[in-house]
Amino acid sequence: MYKFDYLFFLHELWVAITYIPLTLELAIVPMLFGLVVGTILAICRIQNIPVLNTLIKIYILIFRSMPMVLMILILYFSFMYGFDTLASFFHLKIRSGDIPAIVLAFIILSVVSVAFMAESIRGALQSVQKGQIEAAHSIGMRQRTIYRRIVIPQALPVAIPILGNTFIGLTKGTALVYMVGVTDLITGVKIEANASYRYLEAYIAIAIIYWLLCIVIEQGIRLLSHKVNILARG
Repeated sequence: MYKFDYLFFLHELWVAITYIPLTLELAIVPMLFGLVVGTILAICRIQNIPVLNTLIKIYILIFRSMPMVLMILILYFSFMYGFDTLASFFHLKIRSGDIPAIVLAFIILSVVSVAFMAESIRGALQSVQKGQIEAAHSIGMRQRTIYRRIVIPQALPVAIPILGNTFIGLTKGTALVYMVGVTDLITGVKIEANASYRYLEAYIAIAIIYWLLCIVIEQGIRLLSHKVNILARG
């Protein structure tokens, strides 16, 4: 009969806590990158720019249709082989193996983040009534000013909950970066568990940390959304 080791569980819980800063960093950096680039892509789609609009649609469709684990693996090997090919072509000494694993993780998660952000932001921007935009055009307001003064202030309350869910998804997605060689929360805790084979305690400790992280993020999103709604109404 298996006897749960509470002392080892507490030890694993502490190990998991030490990886929280890395987990948040792996989620926040791609989130910010996705927010910037995703906004640009969303505006391009709304403006219906020929050819570019089609390419963006294909990009979003591909990345939103595949499991994240598959996306990470495809991007990882594509980057590794592509980088080495280009480096060899330009007679550079650097190779993909010289790039830190954490940098690869940031790049891969950022590419994935952009696809989800672009569609979420586009939906929020399109929630603004077209009549307001047309009225702004009729009085000679520039497109940039329309977005800054009319579209974005009204789209922000709609976007925050959606973007918050994306951030939670990215936070959970950081559990897959071990595949590119990063010692993340799961890997760090499992290393400690390998010596005693007490994986149940380790996995429960990991689950608790992710659960607490998601709760804190969700509460933060609710608070931010509430304040933005008050500002929008005032």
